[in-house]
Amino acid sequence: MWRALIWLLLAGPAAAQGFPDRPIRLVVVFGPGGGADTTARLLAGPMAQVLGQSVLIENRSGGGGTQGGQVVATAPADGYTLMADASALVVRHKLHPNLSFDYLHDFTPVARLSVMPLLLVVPPGERAEGLREYIAELQAQALPVQYAVAGIGSASHFAGLYFLQRAGVRGEAVAYRGGSPGAMAVVTGETRLNFATTPSAVALVQGGRLRAMAVSSDRRMRVLPEVPAVAETLPGFALTEWIGLYAPAGTPAPVLARLHQALRHALAVPEVVARLADVGAEPALLEGAAFGRFIDEQRSLMSGLADTAGMKPE
Repeated sequence: MWRALIWLLLAGPAAAQGFPDRPIRLVVVFGPGGGADTTARLLAGPMAQVLGQSVLIENRSGGGGTQGGQVVATAPADGYTLMADASALVVRHKLHPNLSFDYLHDFTPVARLSVMPLLLVVPPGERAEGLREYIAELQAQALPVQYAVAGIGSASHFAGLYFLQRAGVRGEAVAYRGGSPGAMAVVTGETRLNFATTPSAVALVQGGRLRAMAVSSDRRMRVLPEVPAVAETLPGFALTEWIGLYAPAGTPAPVLARLHQALRHALAVPEVVARLADVGAEPALLEGAAFGRFIDEQRSLMSGLADTAGMKPE
């Protein structure tokens, strides 16, 4: 029995010493083309240069991200199956309470990879010159303000909730199938505002069909320095889309250290930084325990917003 126990204690570190000795599967829980997929594909090549093994992208969309989550949660905790997911992961346990796995305990947070601030877009004819005046106009509106969201529980939904809550304005979310339809809903006048991803809105802003009133990050974006941050009017406001990398719970520390080494390299490659900027994102590496604390903060914020809004399980 003692020999078996000693073998179990040593097996993890011993296996980690040679990591990786075969290709790594990186499961993206959404389809091709989104923020998680784009970030994963940009990092796969530079990571492979450090690891000496290929990083193979596998899109497993469905169930609002839960199908891919199931694959990774039940995979061996050896570092050979990883998951790229977006910020909605932190509240998915509330929206999908009957899953066969546990988002709170079945994953090891490896690292936050990138952050994509959202643009607060309004119709181009909006009279308010700045965000403070715009908020005052919303506060004066008798009926709840209708705002477009890229699906219930999306980053745009939570950014809208948080903004209207901080502004003291009653709101009503109108859900659309994705970021582009949500932005177009403001163009057509179906809704009053939208927190949109840069790819879905920047062409409309440049074409004069939308106006970028503010960005949802705590500071201005390098690619849009003329657009103020919401935090300049509502101090402390920050709610963005972000992409994280996860491994099954129990993944050995030496394996995680190798992954961190590869990620540091990948996120410093100039071409990766430039390509992320093209889609309105930027590197935002947080490793291990620091990423875990960030997740806890985001879960507390977004769960509170979900409860206030009365979000129901899907």
